[in-house]
Amino acid sequence: MLTVLRFNFASPQGNPRTQGKLLSAALEMAQWGESKGITSVSVDEHHATGHGWSCNPILAASMFLARTTRLVASVDCALGPLWNPVRLAEDIALVDNMSRGRLFTTVGLGYREVEYASLGVDFSQRGALMDDLITRMLAVWADTGTWTRPHPMLFVGGGVRATARRAARFGLPLSLVDYLPDIADYYRELCAEKGITPIVLMPGEVNRGMIYLHEDPDQAWAELGQHILWEAVTYGGWATERRSLMHLPGVQTIDEVKASGKYRILTPDALIDEIRAADQYGPLVMHPLVGGMPVEEAWKSVELLTDKVLPALA
Repeated sequence: MLTVLRFNFASPQGNPRTQGKLLSAALEMAQWGESKGITSVSVDEHHATGHGWSCNPILAASMFLARTTRLVASVDCALGPLWNPVRLAEDIALVDNMSRGRLFTTVGLGYREVEYASLGVDFSQRGALMDDLITRMLAVWADTGTWTRPHPMLFVGGGVRATARRAARFGLPLSLVDYLPDIADYYRELCAEKGITPIVLMPGEVNRGMIYLHEDPDQAWAELGQHILWEAVTYGGWATERRSLMHLPGVQTIDEVKASGKYRILTPDALIDEIRAADQYGPLVMHPLVGGMPVEEAWKSVELLTDKVLPALA
């Protein structure tokens, strides 16, 4: 079963000392989790947040991969147009070689104009910049060679038909931000026309959300829910419409977050029953340090997964 630990290292005040604690805890959780059957970590990229949000997912992924031997690090996603193409290709190649192919990178356009402005990049040119980025990255890898052949795993991420066209044009896998079967089918049609094999990553029709484990969910929402609420409000405030399956634009209360099903607190037994009842559960995504969650509480959640849930499902 695909079990994912998601980390973004963000907290309300963005205090560097707090971020340092979150980073250290995340690395320890990944190393511990690998020994207990966790298969993957996920990191993302945002800028100009003021909250210590992960700003360099390739660097973050490399830290996890250097501490582990089997774990896969998934970058979901790197904001392609904000990178120098040669630099990104070389950085990914370095991590690919070090980790022996355990880095999976999705490149996406992003949607926050403030991020483009903060890095001096023209937001209106993001499509052309993305095409140039992919073209040059593939050329760099062809010239230098990498551990993974013909090149490190690279997905084109997004949720519109232009995303599907871009992925098919470059012969790359498609990573969709939500359950979008029409876009997936369009991509497959384009791949068939080009005679290439389509590869699609797409969330399931049932949104399982990001899970936090606790023996008493009501108590957890009452005592720890403000951390989840902070992230939901902050992340939702960056977009006026749903940009991914985790966006909650306009959310303001814990009850609204709970009702969305996108952040869930479950008991180990409830999660086990849910997985066993599902024909295809999809990835199990844990977000233990959500919203700057106290490290000791985050560890309790991870240990409930490794000590109760995964053994029951083995």
